Amino acid sequence: MDDARFLTACRLQDEGKFREAFDEFVKLADDTENPIDKGGVLLNAATTLSALGEYDRATEQLNAIRMLVPSFAPSPSEERDTRPLELEIDISIEEANIYRYQGKAEEALDRLSDLLDRHRNTLSQPDFRKAYEIIQTRRAFLLVDLGRWREAWPILEEAQSFEEPKEMIAFYLGHCYLAAQEYIKAEQKLTESLRLGLPDYLQYRAHCELGTALYMLKDYRQAKEEFEKSVETADPGYIKQSKIWKWLENTCRNLGLRDEAERFARLARPS
Repeated sequence: MDDARFLTACRLQDEGKFREAFDEFVKLADDTENPIDKGGVLLNAATTLSALGEYDRATEQLNAIRMLVPSFAPSPSEERDTRPLELEIDISIEEANIYRYQGKAEEALDRLSDLLDRHRNTLSQPDFRKAYEIIQTRRAFLLVDLGRWREAWPILEEAQSFEEPKEMIAFYLGHCYLAAQEYIKAEQKLTESLRLGLPDYLQYRAHCELGTALYMLKDYRQAKEEFEKSVETADPGYIKQSKIWKWLENTCRNLGLRDEAERFARLARPS
């Protein structure tokens, strides 16, 4: 395989030039003879299609890779090439990603849980550690988003030792602590997640949940700041779901800020 061309395609992908990256990956795959190398290149092509929102085409690409590369589990008693199995695991992870992008959280979780069950022994080996961490963290995030935080909690506790993504692990663990009414731990983890730098779609959630923890700890002034930071970027759906105007109303009442409390009370009323 031409490593220079592969790195060029990866650079295009990193720059968000997904259409150009896809074309480069496909051309490189056409010129690559080794089926495992070809499958790896086509997997990258599939991820660019996912990034473009072309999920059916991405799934077709993954199915084509499966036909190209035979799958087998290496025997612990003999040295065998583990790359086909690594590729199979990566394909299943990408399939779970596609389900998640489509809003099919249950299907994504089922795919990852099945993958973990089928390859539990293999995933416990040092060479597969990164794949194990990816599977477990994504399972935990999906469980939390599905409201099953008690199941996610032990996974996230273990995930604190994982290399990445530390900011998201801290956020989701902070969410679990908040749900369990362990407010001091929730405040610590949510603060850590914001310090490490969360993606935009989690920042306003973290500020709101941190505000809730601080409110329950009776640190009303800091809670107000966090709620206000959340409102700055939160979408209307999240503002309604989180009842953040009501939180701000109650926070202001505890601070003796009557006029602000009344303003937030008006915002909290159904339109």
